[in-house]
Amino acid sequence: MIKRASAILAWLAVGHAVLGALYWALLLVPESNVFMLATSLLLVLGMVWWLGLVEGVGLLAWQADDGLRASVAPAAKRAGLVVFPLVVFGVVWWMTGLVSGWLDRNWSEIDAWILVKTGWTRFPVLRSACEHVMAFVRYGLGASLALTLFVGLLRTGLRELASPSWLRRSFSWRQLLVIAAALVVGVLLPSHLAYWRWQLAGTTATWFEAVFAATKLSLLYLLANAAWAVVVRAIARESVASGPRA
Repeated sequence: MIKRASAILAWLAVGHAVLGALYWALLLVPESNVFMLATSLLLVLGMVWWLGLVEGVGLLAWQADDGLRASVAPAAKRAGLVVFPLVVFGVVWWMTGLVSGWLDRNWSEIDAWILVKTGWTRFPVLRSACEHVMAFVRYGLGASLALTLFVGLLRTGLRELASPSWLRRSFSWRQLLVIAAALVVGVLLPSHLAYWRWQLAGTTATWFEAVFAATKLSLLYLLANAAWAVVVRAIARESVASGPRA
């Protein structure tokens, strides 16, 4: 179990680093002519396929008896199907953006209505709670929907799109609880340490701060990937009983 978890964590960390490098390369391509536009398109297609491979191997590795080794081939075969989960995640992102935008435009009226009806004046608490709920729906529920659909596509192919089982599994309370905990431990709490600085007495700031910042960010990156590996495991385990692979 520990060996498999370590292998999956290493795969996800390296895979996400490569994905980040591809995105950085995309930003550096000047779209000045047809050749550069074609290069950008190839990079985008490569990023999508690589994303499908990285997450697909992570999902299947938690289910396969041989772990990573047995997961690469089936994940590579259907890595392109990740476009469907990306669309689902994009729809969730768009819908939460609409709701957040409406709330931002109408908070004054909402505050006034609550004040008149209840006399309650702790509006910052309400706004903060709404922001956290919107963030969980966008990232937590969005990830649950996207990854649950993707693991079904990896197992059964395109016919998973017509099955309501992936949608039901996406709202599993155990799965959503794991995702919520992973967001808190892997993203929310570490984000408060991202700008934390520590200066050791008697050391030169020029080299120590650079080493400290690199070490800190590396550990935060590993922690985020470890939290993501836990999410992937929860979703993969939840889908085991969904049916045989195609």
